[in-house]
Amino acid sequence: MTAAERIFGIHGKVALVTGGYSGIGAAVSLGLAAMGAKIAVTGNEGERAMDWAKSLEARGHEAWAATFDVLSAGDTRRMMDGVVDRFGQVDILVNSVGVNREQRADEITEDVFDHVLGVNLRGAMLQAQAAARHMIRQGSGGKQVHLGSVRTQLALRGRGYAAYCASKGGLGMLCKQFAAEWAPHRINVNVVAPTFVETEMSAPMLADENFYRGLVARIPLGRIATPEDVMRAVLFLVSPAADYITGQILYVDGGVTATQ
Repeated sequence: MTAAERIFGIHGKVALVTGGYSGIGAAVSLGLAAMGAKIAVTGNEGERAMDWAKSLEARGHEAWAATFDVLSAGDTRRMMDGVVDRFGQVDILVNSVGVNREQRADEITEDVFDHVLGVNLRGAMLQAQAAARHMIRQGSGGKQVHLGSVRTQLALRGRGYAAYCASKGGLGMLCKQFAAEWAPHRINVNVVAPTFVETEMSAPMLADENFYRGLVARIPLGRIATPEDVMRAVLFLVSPAADYITGQILYVDGGVTATQ
């Protein structure tokens, strides 16, 4: 084994990427596979998950797909059990499931608020818990990375982001608490928090020329993040290089949170 493999190697590890078939999730699952991990791709769009798993297999990687309802505790547990049934264990969880439904603060409805918090915060809790139970039983520790946002720390002027910001802020503290409670089991729990990323989800907002120019002007590095930028941060946090890092929020934001 080379020095690089000892520090960054995840060959043979079983990695579950929820929402791992589009945008950031697809980049993460491909990056993990390229490093030799076995990949489980899951989410609420079963056909897309299956197609992406087949695409990974066509590239020579070992992959598997399943569907689950992120809002259902029972379904999340069944999905996690399925990963373990298929691969024998789960070593890495990357939670890239997330939604946003914009509504102004004075107009936001209970249904929208509850749905966004349900998917982004409650769903993260259910996934983390289901994965940790297997990681604890296995006795070999594990790595969890949840996708946050600069909205974990910063509000956004001029947009209806109350539910989204609340969910991502809560996610940051939830992961700190999980990190504290599961540290004796050698389970590391961290958050990767990007600024706007060039994905299908953000495309309508980034297509607004005035919004785009204003956004880039606030980013010291002068560009929008790419899914690969986020993937590289995730790969670091799930590797042995990050064995002594837990309960942290890594902002992949071109310097936004350092200057605002």
